[in-house]
Amino acid sequence: MPGQDDNPPPPNGHSLAENPPLVEDPIYLHTRREAKIILVMWVVAMVYTCSYCYLYGYASHPSDPAVAGPTISDWVGPLESFDRKADSVTTPLGLGIPDWVFYGVALPWLACIFVSILFCLFIYEDDDLDSVEEAVSPATEGASNERN
Repeated sequence: MPGQDDNPPPPNGHSLAENPPLVEDPIYLHTRREAKIILVMWVVAMVYTCSYCYLYGYASHPSDPAVAGPTISDWVGPLESFDRKADSVTTPLGLGIPDWVFYGVALPWLACIFVSILFCLFIYEDDDLDSVEEAVSPATEGASNERN
């Protein structure tokens, strides 16, 4: 019908302008902050591991003329400088593990374990969920009383 508002009223009967802004839950804020820190740690470890293993794990780095766009050599210089001779591959621990596996996989893995322990000891916050249960319980009790 002409002249009527096309927007239906909100379910609670109040306009959106009357509703106060939402306050974010502190538990949510802590969780989001911790998730960002963990994601950054994971990305840093992945980029280091993949880069190091690519550059030092291959005996030679042939150029690929079919590559479109920027190449790795644009970022790190000529890849021929990372070429290795068979006698240059060492085993730092003497256990038969090549040096590029030790420095590219095992060492970052140990560093991530150490940083994770520090994260859990000094950054991670154990939030009290009792306040959340108390806020939810009156609504739950009212709903159970209506059913009876």
